[in-house]
Amino acid sequence: MPFERFEKLASAKRERILEVAAQEFAANGFEGASVNRILERAQMSKGAAYYYFADKADLFGAAVLYASERIHLADMAVDLAALTADSFWPTFAELHRQPLLRSFEQPWLFAVIRAAGQLPPEQLEREPLASLARQIISLAMQMVERGQELGSIRRDLPVELIFAWLQGLDRASDQWLTSHWSRLDRAAIARVSDQTVEAMRRTLVPEAGESALEKEV
Repeated sequence: MPFERFEKLASAKRERILEVAAQEFAANGFEGASVNRILERAQMSKGAAYYYFADKADLFGAAVLYASERIHLADMAVDLAALTADSFWPTFAELHRQPLLRSFEQPWLFAVIRAAGQLPPEQLEREPLASLARQIISLAMQMVERGQELGSIRRDLPVELIFAWLQGLDRASDQWLTSHWSRLDRAAIARVSDQTVEAMRRTLVPEAGESALEKEV
């Protein structure tokens, strides 16, 4: 987390620093990003940077949190109890689609969060990334469990394996979108998102007769 004195900066200056940092990390990932490039674009000295942030990882975490707030990841809540078999996958698709569309005009918002998802687990243990990762993973796992309760997701596999499958499809889709973003309009991005969720649905929907068999048992 940034030192408390960072919050005392004028809001415009704080946002400028975080926006420049997010763009650099989005373009180059955590390892490839250059703190010197960030400082040059933000017109900060190295001394000033470490006056506000403990290290590169601290700056990265602040940039990811800034991006997540800009696209309202915290608002991605769902009333799990209200979901039905008919509404489950459309709701899942909406949750998948909205962060992408909110990033349409500033794709670096989406890309820097994607960069956080590519970090090894030990680097995700630092705040604020740890809290953000827990929030996203918790929602995904709860959705999977609710889908199983509704008969919308197969129950013959561990929840952790199903989650890993979802991650694999999602990361492949994210990578493709990131590399083609400049050539896509909002409708195309929404379509790729919906196609990705449809691939997830086809992979995870119970086989014919499975739900009925479970009910009998």
